[in-house]
Amino acid sequence: MENIEENNLNSRTLIKQYYKADYGQLFNKIKSLRTPVKNKILQCLLDGNWHSELEIIRIAKKEQPYIGAVTIGTMIHNLNHVLKNDYVEKRMREGKMYYKLADNYVGLTRAAYSKYKHKEFNINDI
Repeated sequence: MENIEENNLNSRTLIKQYYKADYGQLFNKIKSLRTPVKNKILQCLLDGNWHSELEIIRIAKKEQPYIGAVTIGTMIHNLNHVLKNDYVEKRMREGKMYYKLADNYVGLTRAAYSKYKHKEFNINDI
């Protein structure tokens, strides 16, 4: 395992060291999502755990009260389509639908929703 000195823990050093170049477009697409409901859904899924459809609907209804299961399913499908991969996984358990971020994208999504989301941060500036 590689030793990292504490003074090397600034964001530029970490991104240069661990950022995968092919994730650049995906990072910028996640970062630029403007739909408040989709942002809330992704923020709910940031922990990388499975979340029931009902839990996600409750969170989404706080933003837009008319959202239901069909709208959530359509939003998840559109996220996967726009991002061109299986970004959000879905699975049926005991007759209920569950969603989670794919393990490969949890860290990338957290980075997009961190302080970089609120600054004009572009991965190409590094």
